[in-house]
Amino acid sequence: MSMIRFAVAALVFASASALAQTDDGGLPVQPAVANPGGADAPSQLIREGFDADAGVEAVAEPTAPSEKPAEPATPPAAEPEKKEASGSGLDITAALAASARVSYEGTTPFPIDSSGDRPPTIAPFMTRVRVTPEIRLKGFGLVGEADTATGAIFGIPSATLVGDRVPYPAISALDLRKLYLEYRWASGAFRVGLQTQSWGLGMLANDGAKDPEAGDFGQQQFGNTTYRALLAFRPLFNLGGAFRAFETAFAADLINRDNFGEFARGDRAFQGVLALRFAKDADNTLGIYGVYRNQRNVNVTDGGKATDVFVVDAAGKWEFFKRRNRVLKVGFEALTINGTTTQARNENAALLRVQQFGAAAKVSYRSNRLTLLADWGFASGDQNPSDDRIENFRMDRDFKVGLVLFDHVMAYQSARAGVRASDPNLVGVPPEGADLLGTAGSITGVWYLFPRVKYGLFDWLDVYGGPLFAFGTARLADPFNSRLGGGTAINPVGGRPGLYMGTEVDLGVQARVRPIPELLITATGEGGLFLPGDAYNLPPDSAGLVAPMGPVGFGRIRLMVSI
Repeated sequence: MSMIRFAVAALVFASASALAQTDDGGLPVQPAVANPGGADAPSQLIREGFDADAGVEAVAEPTAPSEKPAEPATPPAAEPEKKEASGSGLDITAALAASARVSYEGTTPFPIDSSGDRPPTIAPFMTRVRVTPEIRLKGFGLVGEADTATGAIFGIPSATLVGDRVPYPAISALDLRKLYLEYRWASGAFRVGLQTQSWGLGMLANDGAKDPEAGDFGQQQFGNTTYRALLAFRPLFNLGGAFRAFETAFAADLINRDNFGEFARGDRAFQGVLALRFAKDADNTLGIYGVYRNQRNVNVTDGGKATDVFVVDAAGKWEFFKRRNRVLKVGFEALTINGTTTQARNENAALLRVQQFGAAAKVSYRSNRLTLLADWGFASGDQNPSDDRIENFRMDRDFKVGLVLFDHVMAYQSARAGVRASDPNLVGVPPEGADLLGTAGSITGVWYLFPRVKYGLFDWLDVYGGPLFAFGTARLADPFNSRLGGGTAINPVGGRPGLYMGTEVDLGVQARVRPIPELLITATGEGGLFLPGDAYNLPPDSAGLVAPMGPVGFGRIRLMVSI
């Protein structure tokens, strides 16, 4: 009941704010991220009235015959070509959107474990072709989306060295992301089939549909997909005005792939979802998202890999002081996860309590060509991996902050830790959960602050950058090294860790060209330098002096073509 009271209070507050600004019941089209700017075009269809931001699909409000339909809050990056069937009189429409992405990147060598061996080369050359077709007959629709030739062709460490929980997957021929049927009416929609899922800023659930805007950094590689039955509707639609912005959604999920489970690995994760949201428009929303998750593994028969948790996630974004040449945007997401699991049971406890907390905020202020941006985030850490609690929250691997620390240093050192902890030549029996140690680029066990500046040199060219400061919410501990050290926290490079993860300086430039209205070409260059803090202390040298591991550099170029 407390969750329901909180949701009602939050929605009433949002409604009052919206009524003070407008009562037109404006409804969302495509979502805009908290920090807007020119970007690689989303390779997903711009479908009237459906908001891919939430997993709670906003329902389009019909216009009266004498009214002109409202313009989208943000112009679509690439409108799909729609061709109406001729001669049939059946009102059949079809649409297609497509994109191709090529990127090449690399880091300077850095140690991924304490062995002192030569660091591996991390310089992936990656491709991806994404196609999104749909066909509609009146209120019925069939929507698909698939990636082909997606992943790293070369330049990633071998699976024998780092396993497969890494930020850059190997090349695959086909990845089906969507294939679902839907029926839409004036105030609701029903969908069933394979769908992507996302909510809020994408900290918990992220569809991986779009690389970050200019001003943000990173590249999305995965996306959460689920076999879902979804009912979304606006219960107060007939009251008109701002009441039409209240949304409710119910969903039943069988997870295909997300941060915590994969169907192909034998995970069977079932979810029940209830979401309530007030969506004034695409850039002004406030909502709460509740999930019950039950997960087992068909390959485990002794009670292991069993999880039962409840998630409560509040998220929103709002625009203030909006004028033609300036706007302040604020976005936030905060969640708690509570329940039980046997995913990483140990000699002290067969059933572990899950108690995790995560939060993130994004703020941007644009004045003419100058934009000031700041990100803050917190992911709880686990102070004692050998007790009866699991406290380290992992943000979704497609939620990107910076370039080097999370996507490379933490990702590959944790992936290597999972392999070492399972190596029969080093340990007798691999500990429970060793295969899940790799973060795959997730942010975990840290809090961070990331201020940045973006400047539009021209309408088609942006430059941006800033420093990232990261601090541990628990000491950075490698399970294998710590076990050899008698339980004392030892980091991945063999030293005693402090709590300062380090400082990272990132710079980027992005150019966009639209030679014809249906075609967008985007070129992005990004680079970063990570200066490790005392969390990455090396073992004492011969003189007893302690210093952190050396700096790590990174660079990326990316070309994106969207139609």
